[in-house]
Amino acid sequence: MVALSPQGFCSQLDMALAGHVGRSLPDCFSISEAHVVGLFLGVHPAERLPNTNGWAYASVYQQRLRNKPGPWAEMAVLHTQVVIAQFYLRPDPTVGAPPLPSEGDSITACAKQHELVNALYKYLVSEQKPTGSLVPLLLQVCNDLRLLSIAADDKYLAQKQKPRALEETSRLLQKCFSACLNDRNGSVNESKKPGTWYMATLLFKTYFRLKSSHLCKSIVRGINAAGLTGFAAIPKGHQTTYTYYMGVLAFLREDYTEAEVQFSNALGMVHHRAFKNIERILSYLIPIMLLRGILPTQRNLKKAGRLETIYRPFIEAYKSGNVQAYDQHLLYTEKRLMERGTYLVVERAREGVVRNLIKKAWILEGKPPRMSVADLRRYCIAGSGDETVDSDEMECILANLIGKGFIKGYISHSHGMVVLSKDRPFPWAAPYRPLGAAARADRDRREAENAKKVMVSAAANP
Repeated sequence: MVALSPQGFCSQLDMALAGHVGRSLPDCFSISEAHVVGLFLGVHPAERLPNTNGWAYASVYQQRLRNKPGPWAEMAVLHTQVVIAQFYLRPDPTVGAPPLPSEGDSITACAKQHELVNALYKYLVSEQKPTGSLVPLLLQVCNDLRLLSIAADDKYLAQKQKPRALEETSRLLQKCFSACLNDRNGSVNESKKPGTWYMATLLFKTYFRLKSSHLCKSIVRGINAAGLTGFAAIPKGHQTTYTYYMGVLAFLREDYTEAEVQFSNALGMVHHRAFKNIERILSYLIPIMLLRGILPTQRNLKKAGRLETIYRPFIEAYKSGNVQAYDQHLLYTEKRLMERGTYLVVERAREGVVRNLIKKAWILEGKPPRMSVADLRRYCIAGSGDETVDSDEMECILANLIGKGFIKGYISHSHGMVVLSKDRPFPWAAPYRPLGAAARADRDRREAENAKKVMVSAAANP
């Protein structure tokens, strides 16, 4: 790895500030770019410690960058100190990729990065000239600060101290968010408002990490109250992340209709090779659709990656109305679903499996206009394996299914009967698109064949 001297780093900053071809300004201050290895090697060996005083590189930055309007000399010094804090514990800095935030002295690196972001923030809010062109830099250094804060908190926990870095970072990120949101520059090209959505996603990630998701409400309210426009003009990745978190927040407040819209939009925006992001979206979207009675396609299941092993048994049990298999797999995957926060939704989707079990019984009985509660109870016990279900509980189950629109009909308690609607007593989930008479005839044929097989099997095994 070729060393990058402080003078060379200043030259890169000069080119980036002037807008010439070369390394962009966000890349110059990124902690994950390849230049950080060279920058560490370019520092004098005696100064490769985070607490060294009288740095020679600091005087170089002051001389070369003092005529540049902005905090560039201070930021260059702090960025170099962040790099040193990440590298000085590594036996051979020339071996391997740029360090992860968790490597090195992450507590010191986080503190220096915090100072760097604060210096940039003060410049953005105090400068009279438009500073919208610096928004990409702000987003880069804020994201690096968030990652370093997470690593610093891990170090605090390892030292049996109370983690505090990420909480302090959240307050600074809130200031940066407000600086973008409240920018009064009318020029579209020079406004800081386009950075509002990405800063919001950084705050969402931070608040979720701190287990303070309720704080996200104030961020959403601020954006909605400001009436921001130009969402379609921001980078697609920023759109996808913000839309995803809107879906997560709707999911947490149990607004599953809104959550489905947001997750579907996010799935349409995400890059087709961003497999982890697709998996994150589908980890919420599949349970929501299952709750509505809409089964995911084979294509979406393949996109889901590891989620396929979780949800395929649920889908098979849902299709066949096998309540017992559904319950067994729910118990098997309980821990993983609880970790994701989707367990209760998958459990609620069990009603759809019971609905399919009752529909299966209705088909086996020849699709009569009415069925006795006792017969349905017998089928329910056979399908779920739960012999404790009595007539009153069966009526309660049927009443819930009718009330939620899974079944069209009514219960005659005095006669112990369920009277079903003549027009589609087991309606499909919206949006429903009839496939025509041929498809309906084919479905009736398959149902008759399955009913015949069940009758033959029952006769052979009395």
